Formats: sequence, structure tokens, C-alpha cells
Amino acid sequence: MNIQVQPRSAIIAKSLLERNEEKQWEVFIVSMLKKLELSEENQEKAKRRYAQFAHHIAQKLGVDDDDVHVVVQGSMRTQTTIAGDGREKFDLDVVVKLCGPRFEKLRHSDAFFADFGKALKGMDGAGDPQPKNRCWRLPYPNEPFYFDVTPAIPLSEQITGTDLRVHDEDEVWSPSNPEEFADWFCTIANKRFIRRVMNKAMMDSAKIDPIPQQPVGIDDVLRRMVQLMKLHRDSYYKKQSDTRRAAKPISVILVTLAAKAYDEIATSGNYSASSAIEVALELVARMPRFITRDGEIRVENPEMPGAHGENFAEKWNTDNGLRDREFKTWHSVLMQDLEALFAEEYSKRSENRVRAVFGEVGAKAWEASQAIGILASLRATAPGVASTQPAAPRSTASSDTLA
Repeated sequence: MNIQVQPRSAIIAKSLLERNEEKQWEVFIVSMLKKLELSEENQEKAKRRYAQFAHHIAQKLGVDDDDVHVVVQGSMRTQTTIAGDGREKFDLDVVVKLCGPRFEKLRHSDAFFADFGKALKGMDGAGDPQPKNRCWRLPYPNEPFYFDVTPAIPLSEQITGTDLRVHDEDEVWSPSNPEEFADWFCTIANKRFIRRVMNKAMMDSAKIDPIPQQPVGIDDVLRRMVQLMKLHRDSYYKKQSDTRRAAKPISVILVTLAAKAYDEIATSGNYSASSAIEVALELVARMPRFITRDGEIRVENPEMPGAHGENFAEKWNTDNGLRDREFKTWHSVLMQDLEALFAEEYSKRSENRVRAVFGEVGAKAWEASQAIGILASLRATAPGVASTQPAAPRSTASSDTLA
């Protein structure tokens, strides 16, 4: 006799529904995360800075403007950017694709990388460029953000190519395709359990691609969960040693695993969720199954798979298991924290428990919600915000919850 065991996420979700508390939690989480996003004013500042890149770099490198193509990547493109504690700077990522005779048939990346760093000097308000492994950091000391700028050479001869080579201290050149990866994520984020899937966003072909300007709607379960995991990770690692902090799970791995888990849930056809909280818990629970461990540990770029593709977990194989252990430890803590948070009655939840999960910013948001009754009034007073993908509008669900 087969006895079907309910997933832990379904048990907790059922309890939330019985207590009629799932909407309260969704509204609280969304209102907290919205406070950590880049404001419209600062988005405009970032956009103005971003627009300076192409001409400045072309001029400094002595190449035509047509040989420089600037695109956003990472959290800025997928719209999952968040400031870890509300005071930290926003990390905004940019790729600069370069082509033309000067960049053809380059065997080594060090000189190319160094020349690019010199070309970034003198950018208005940017400060001194700081070298990282694959990118140069422009600190913008008087702004609430900094840019990580990655120079890249298309594998094709055309500047419109999306398969790129980037500098790597260990590998000389590493493959990358941030545009296709972001499109893959956005396509999955569009999926809903009523099987409504929007068309893939068509990216602007202008020489300087626009920063996605539409607000992230609060029915974006996948995007909100990526933000929530980043917040929890950053809060957790603030309390750890420098060695452990340096080995914390990087954002692109969280994004990849979360998107694959969400995609599986949305398209499996045999999973029915009763609330966004249940989807969130189930998504987190499934993430580890998308890490492959056949010989080497791999979290593959889904748009560049295979032995010669991009492995986001490449460093997990060269650190004596440190990053692998850190992921397992953090993931276990995240699961325990979320389950403990949602298992008890909302009205009995303490500020200390919220702080343990979401850090100081969560505790402050919780305190404010209790003091002014924000959770009771948000649904009636919050303005409706259309949920969108970059450059591709879509219809929304509830205007004040996660889904």
C-alpha cells in the first residue's frame, strides 16, 4: 500500500491557509523587499552614468564607437537587484563587447584586460577603477551604486554575437553569454501556474542597451524569491568569518538553481500549489537537485552547457570543498528559518525571529508594521503596480501579494 507523503512546503502552506495568514506574510515580505530596491531617482542616476560608457571607452581605446557595445547583465538585467541591509551600495553589472581589428585573434587576455582598465580612467564621477577577476569595479564614491564592468570579445566576428570570451586569471579566457542567460531567466519568471507564458522579451539592438525601467511587479514569485534569498544569505554571512564569507554562494548560482526549480514546478503538470508561500518553500527545497556531481561539481549556464561551456560552480572544485559545504550549510539554514517562520501563528511571531531570517532590515520592517498596522492597511491603500518583464509588458495577478 503506497502512502503519499505530503511535501513539507504543502503542510506549512495548508497551516497558513487554515490560519488565513498567507496574504499577511506575502504583503509583509513584498513591502520589505521593495524598500531595498533601487529608487526611481537612483535608477535615473545609474542610467545617466551607464550612457557615458560607450563613447568614453571607444575614445580612450582609439576605436570607432561602432566597435563598442554596452549591455546590462546580472541582477540589473533580470531585475533582482537588492541592497543587502538597506545601506549597502547596489552592485550593477555591465558588459562591454568589443570588436574590430584590434581585438581579433587575441591569444592572451591579460594585456587586453589591463588596457581596458586604463580606458575606464577619467570616467566622470566613477573614481579609480579596481581590478577583479573578470571585471573592473567603478566605485562611484558619491552614488548609492557601483558598477562592475566586464570587457568581452564576441566569439563571432559580429558585435551582435551573444557568445563571449572574458578575461580569467586562471583560465586565460572564459566563455560567457549574459544576454541569453538573462533572457532564459526572464522567460521562466514569466511562467504562471495557469500555464500562461509570455513571449520572450526582444532585446533592443541599439548600441547602448537600455536599463530595464519597468517596476518589478509583486506577483513575480521567482524574482521576489531570488531577492529574498540574497537578503537571507547576506544577513547570514555578516555573522560568519572572513573565510566563510568569501565562500558564500554567489548570486548567479542562486539565480540559476531557483529558476530551474521554479521551471520544474511550473511545467511538471503534477504539482498544485495553494499559495505563493508554498511555491517559495518548494522552490527552495528543490534547488540542490540541480547541482550535478558526476566527477566534478557543476551548476551549468543553461544557455552554455557542456564540458566546454560555462560552469558557475567552477571554483567549487578547487577549494577542498569549502564552497560546496557553505552552500549546503546556508541552504539548510534557509530552509529551517523559513519553515520556522511560517509554522507559527503570524500574530505570535517575534521580532527576533524575523531578524534571524531577514536581518536588521527585516526586523525594522516588522517593527514598523506592528507599530502602524501596515499589514492591515496595505491591501487597501497600496497603488496597483503593473508587473512587467524588461521590454515586454504582461498582465498581472494580485497587486499586493507574491502571486
